Amino acid sequence: MPDQAASAPAVPAPASASRFPLLARVAPLLAGVLLAALLAALVRRPFRAFDTFFHLRFGEEFRHDWSIAHPGQLSTASSADWVPTQWLSQVVLSWISDQAGTTGLVVTFAVVVVAFVAATYLLLRHRTGPGPAVALTALVVLGCLPSLSLRPQLLSYLFLVLVLAAWDRTRRTGRAPWLLVPLSWLWAMSHGMWILGIGTAAVLAVAVCLERRPGRRAALGLLAVPAGMLVAALLTPVGPRLLGAVALVSSRAEHFAEWSAPELISLGTAPVTLLLFAAVVLMVSRKATLPRPRPYDIALLALGGVFAVYSGRTLPLAVVVLAAVVASELSALRSLPHPPVRRPELAAVAALALAVVAIAPAQSVLDDPAADIRPFGDRLGALAPGSVVLTDRTTGAVLLWTEPALDVPMHGYGDVYTDAELDRYDDLEALVPGWEATLAALSPAAALLPEDAPLAGGLATLGWRVTQRADDLVYLVPPA
Repeated sequence: MPDQAASAPAVPAPASASRFPLLARVAPLLAGVLLAALLAALVRRPFRAFDTFFHLRFGEEFRHDWSIAHPGQLSTASSADWVPTQWLSQVVLSWISDQAGTTGLVVTFAVVVVAFVAATYLLLRHRTGPGPAVALTALVVLGCLPSLSLRPQLLSYLFLVLVLAAWDRTRRTGRAPWLLVPLSWLWAMSHGMWILGIGTAAVLAVAVCLERRPGRRAALGLLAVPAGMLVAALLTPVGPRLLGAVALVSSRAEHFAEWSAPELISLGTAPVTLLLFAAVVLMVSRKATLPRPRPYDIALLALGGVFAVYSGRTLPLAVVVLAAVVASELSALRSLPHPPVRRPELAAVAALALAVVAIAPAQSVLDDPAADIRPFGDRLGALAPGSVVLTDRTTGAVLLWTEPALDVPMHGYGDVYTDAELDRYDDLEALVPGWEATLAALSPAAALLPEDAPLAGGLATLGWRVTQRADDLVYLVPPA
């Protein structure tokens, strides 16, 4: 947030606002209402990603049986010596589920999503006027939409916005953002993208030093912030092992599409591509009468570009950073200072945010993968504890939460597997030659798979029988 805008000098209104003063005032508010309506529809789908369910199960284990330093395994099919990188958010999710059930999870999702969107708007609003800020915020929401579900990574999006806002303030004031150090400590226990927050802080610290040319002592203070963030992250209960976990995630890209390089020419990545293109064009084509881009602006553009091409999972970070660049460039293009954020505007943002959170528990939950599993509850419950049930990753993640007594080999939480195990189970799902040997080693008592899955057809060729169908899933049992 800016230094108190109440004492800011009057800002001349642009010509369009002079001709249509009512429209200039009302249009951003109407756009904000439409954005709030979009968020109200989104919070009805907190479980769109199956990951939510294995996060709930892992949180339950950490609350009762597992040690954070040496966690266990949920299946006999995984054996990696893994490092928990998001245990705190998993524990909190599990506790909320125990205390308030699905309603509590829906409200939690609504709160975090609304906090992320409101913080993004305020970040952009300090760079441009209300109209462009709300339009760019809507574009950010559309760019993040595939990734907005009840998962710990949602906290990483929010924390990155806070990092950017802190360095924007440092750029204006020169004061080191020391609050980022405890934020990094919290981030390192909440989600594995904490390292990107430190990297962002390091790049922006250097950019501020180049731009402001502070004295040696002040420069060392600014550069000490990302160093302190790293130290704080390594002082969490997991300790320095977190660094090894970061390297391990990058090596698993071939098994998990989210960590592969994204295809930027597609409908899903259109907001990122559009913002990247706009940021480059606006920055390169600045009028001759305007100052050239400064180191901080160039650093932000570089960060956004790296996030855009690194992996599918960093696309939401890219869209936030690039939106900030475009917001500044739009203000420079108009050659007019934008009006400061005043209390009525903050009140409007807070009112819309509270409205979305308030109606969240009153809405029905849509796209719940657990609902697809419920018809098979009797058959799954009749299996002996510890029975191996063959699934795909989506179904397996849900079964980890709904049927904790069963042994589910495949569930999508990649950290707990060795590379060899991931190779074997990928080959099993795709019926790569040798899959029968993997199947025999697992010795499953039943299978619950999508009816059109290759593995379901492969099991049928081995004599497995379908004993129940519901929606798109089939329950199979091995031959006697």
